[in-house]
Amino acid sequence: MDPTPPPAGPPSGPAETSLHTPGNDATAGRRAAPGRRTILMDFDGVIVREDSLGAFLRHHLVRTPWRVPGFLAATSALVPMIGVPATRSRGLKLLLRAGFAGLSLDRYRERAAAFGTALAAQPGALLRPGVDAALAHLADGDRVVVVTGSEETLARAVLDAAGLQDAELIGSQIGSTPLGLAFRVHAYGPAKVVELRERGIEPPWDVAYSDSAADLPMLRGSRSAVLVNVGVRSGARVRSALPGRVTDVVWR
Repeated sequence: MDPTPPPAGPPSGPAETSLHTPGNDATAGRRAAPGRRTILMDFDGVIVREDSLGAFLRHHLVRTPWRVPGFLAATSALVPMIGVPATRSRGLKLLLRAGFAGLSLDRYRERAAAFGTALAAQPGALLRPGVDAALAHLADGDRVVVVTGSEETLARAVLDAAGLQDAELIGSQIGSTPLGLAFRVHAYGPAKVVELRERGIEPPWDVAYSDSAADLPMLRGSRSAVLVNVGVRSGARVRSALPGRVTDVVWR
């Protein structure tokens, strides 16, 4: 793995971005390089401010309040699973099934696309520096791949509405089962690397942006890692695993 100190993302105004890693300047991520670079970007916490699928689920439950009691009962049982990294993915799958119970796949996709478009238009819903970073990379001729645990229909609608139609997307995929809607693919943690390789996008990647140590498998395969608004413990874990290859940014 190339130990060269990481290039940061594209320049942002001083009020939006502060770099905490000595020796990295805000324009480093846009330096010209031979060939086309591959840039990986997380979605929630990097391009959108909050958990997009969670926001959609809340919106759906508000519109269908008769589902709330059953969902709350399921939530109380699943919270311990979701709080543990080893069982988080399984817990989220069951939570999704409970929240969208009775909804057909076609209806889900229709509502997810509409919500994603509306979300992108909400003031403050997008992390503007993240969107600008993706646009700058695309303008430089880089290949931008958004890799997210959020669901693909929802994430695609947000990206398109944000002007990122040219960004590729690898996300979680939902399908119909006899018990209702469920993840067919949950692109979380190590599964992101699996999905990238299945699409023929092999490491090493040039730059990866993330807000969480949950993405460490993806960050390990990148020459440079950019941590966005990362928490203290999560950031320390990533910096320990990738010495000299991490840039921290604070995006508002």
